Amino acid sequence: MRRAARWDGAVPLFESARHGHVPDVAEVRDLVDYVRKHRTAGSERPFEFVLGGATPPDAAKARDLIGPLRDAGATWWDERKVQTGPDLDRLPAVLRRVEAGPPPV
Repeated sequence: MRRAARWDGAVPLFESARHGHVPDVAEVRDLVDYVRKHRTAGSERPFEFVLGGATPPDAAKARDLIGPLRDAGATWWDERKVQTGPDLDRLPAVLRRVEAGPPPV
């Protein structure tokens, strides 16, 4: 993250928020603080924090979930799907998901 702090944004991964789970607000706040402390050249430019997860279908509940993340420093939200399974991190499972393409809308 020190290296990312030199540029203009990051899409951080959180061990506690794997594959569609929403990151913990305290972890996001800690990460944002860490990056801001390590900003050097160009620190006057905005730094984007792209977070993601699966939000509830109810708009009010989704706002209640994302709002604190925004307040902690997130600037973008990437809506995701919760994925599970023992082979989730294994290359063949990832390749199958990539090759299948997105689900129909």
